[in-house]
Amino acid sequence: MDQSYHEIQQRIRHYWFKDGIGEVAVGWLFIALALYFAGHRVVSPAPNVPLYLNLGLFLVLAVGLVLTRKLISVLKMHITYPRTGYVEYYLEASVSLPAKIAIWTLGILFVVLLVAVGRWVGTFQWIPAFLGLIFGVVLFVLQRTASGLMRFNYHAVVSVLLGGGVSLVDGFTAQYSLSWYYGIFGGWLVVWGIGVLARYLRENPLPEGGSDE
Repeated sequence: MDQSYHEIQQRIRHYWFKDGIGEVAVGWLFIALALYFAGHRVVSPAPNVPLYLNLGLFLVLAVGLVLTRKLISVLKMHITYPRTGYVEYYLEASVSLPAKIAIWTLGILFVVLLVAVGRWVGTFQWIPAFLGLIFGVVLFVLQRTASGLMRFNYHAVVSVLLGGGVSLVDGFTAQYSLSWYYGIFGGWLVVWGIGVLARYLRENPLPEGGSDE
């Protein structure tokens, strides 16, 4: 029974990620973050407020996550479900409000810890490499739990190499390195996701009488 349930979960994840829409949406979120960090080279944050604690970053993340989820839902409703049926990969059904607050609190504390470590070692240049590694691990785990969608392994390798690469560039500030990391990796996800979506549309034409509207 447990094995059967595990296999069902894998098939659901495989189906949910198969169309590439998730990568397109997350890629645009990363591009928005790249623009945010790049903007700090033009408009300085408030005096004495570290970039990573600036309210704008949390606003971009909060609004970006909501819009990303909405974009995925809309695209799947109009593109995926009319072709291959409705499956909702919903992670938050069992997450209570206190648990959500705890998750956001832990996220904020994690950012504060990064700032403290950066100040202790005297540089924030390692942060893109660290984030690249974190995202790489997450993507590798997704590949292992999504019935072998190998492209997530490619994303993981690109994330790790890109994060490490921009961290090693002399003359880049931390925010400039982050803007390059998020921008390039976001663009990679969008382009790859569009390619996957195009193949999905070719392999799954609308049934007769169906509509994308």
